Amino acid sequence: MLITVLLLYMVAVIMIGWYMKSRIQNETDFLAAGGKLGVWVGGMTLAATQMSAGTAIGSVGFHYQVGYNYAWIWLSIWASWVVMAIYIAPKMKSFFNTNKALTIPDLLGTRYESNVIRVISVIILLICFGMTIVAELVGGSYLLNVVFDIPTSTAVLIIAALFIAYTVMGGLFAIAYTDVLQMIIFAVGFAIAVPFAISKAGGFSAMNEKLAAIDPNIVANGMPSGTLMAITISFFIMMLGYPIIAIRFYSIKDNKTIRRAVGVSFIFQAIVAVSITLLGVSARVIYPDLASPDLASATIATDLLPPVLGGLLLAAILAAIQSTVSAILLMLGSGISHDIMKQVMKRDLSEKQQLKITRIVVLIMGILPIPFALNPVPLIQQIWINAAAMIGSSFAIPILLGLFWKRATAAGAIVSMVGGIGSAILWLVLGNPFGLDAVYISMPVSLLGMILVSLVTKPVSQEALQPFFKDSKSSKSGKIAG
Repeated sequence: MLITVLLLYMVAVIMIGWYMKSRIQNETDFLAAGGKLGVWVGGMTLAATQMSAGTAIGSVGFHYQVGYNYAWIWLSIWASWVVMAIYIAPKMKSFFNTNKALTIPDLLGTRYESNVIRVISVIILLICFGMTIVAELVGGSYLLNVVFDIPTSTAVLIIAALFIAYTVMGGLFAIAYTDVLQMIIFAVGFAIAVPFAISKAGGFSAMNEKLAAIDPNIVANGMPSGTLMAITISFFIMMLGYPIIAIRFYSIKDNKTIRRAVGVSFIFQAIVAVSITLLGVSARVIYPDLASPDLASATIATDLLPPVLGGLLLAAILAAIQSTVSAILLMLGSGISHDIMKQVMKRDLSEKQQLKITRIVVLIMGILPIPFALNPVPLIQQIWINAAAMIGSSFAIPILLGLFWKRATAAGAIVSMVGGIGSAILWLVLGNPFGLDAVYISMPVSLLGMILVSLVTKPVSQEALQPFFKDSKSSKSGKIAG
């Protein structure tokens, strides 16, 4: 029965992708669902896109390791959602409406009048999100390995084939509507598992006593406050400049709908946040000697829960993986087909030709990470934490200052992006010298680079500012610089 539930879920997402294929008429439909999503579909796709194997497997594993206090990161994530809904989303939706923008490189390239920035943006997206696809594929392979007892290499290929299939067929329409199914399964599957896990651990009070006996820090401050603060800042900054979330705002109908959709997403995020925390710490009591903390979720599903509920939890884990990977895959594919081929290389293509090329590129982008996922990787959530520092350091400052500071220039944005990701990578490679996490170095580099260079370089034209600032008037036709 457990396997049956999981197989039914996998068939369902393929069927949704096939059905949504008929709704795709052009590139805007494929990449932004025509900009027509409503409150509930929009809210669930926002929540599902944020959550991933890093949530369903990695965060449970972190709670297994360090206990309750890792849950504080959710406050920073929710704070970033409020900032985005009130300040960032309205400007992005307005830009979509006036310029038919489809990607984050679209926004940055237009705002800064620079195709160089488009190219840099795409390269950074490929690097950072390529890492996260590898993490998601590995997370999915753990799941299928536990359930079907198949080699992880075979499991990687199955997971990849599944998300590539429905993303190539239905684009964002397919992703959004599979996200509805996936978010319901995710929230229900994890919430239902919690009472079983706590009961098996002896009840809430007894569980905490057993946790304290294993390690008193697990019920107090299992993760050092400095590390926790760095991770919290990393996720807050990443969310503000998170491309796969930002482009979701393009796909939702209007600003009022966006705000309500964010509220809907909070409902599902809260259910998941509480559930993964309790599952992680209860697993530490029930299964204290797991080979890897990342196995906690799948072990609870296969060993503790009744078959139907175990299958639902496994489907929830797979849903978290699928929702994020498909969103990333679509974003990377659009970066190559829309931003590089159409905007930079100026390929004159019909709507059908552009759509066909986008699908081909999405297929290729789905295949490329597979060889890397066939090799051992660190803890899944650690990959996401490193990626968060790199993504936030690259995009948060150019996006925020681009939307709210007229004086931000192309040269400043380039220095900010390259300096941000470069310093983050260097600091991570050096092993966080002096005990400082990368975000404490890379964000000041990104911010100072943007401000100092912008103040001594030529401002962009009024034409470039007009879509983002209401008081900016176009005096002449602008151009995109190389």
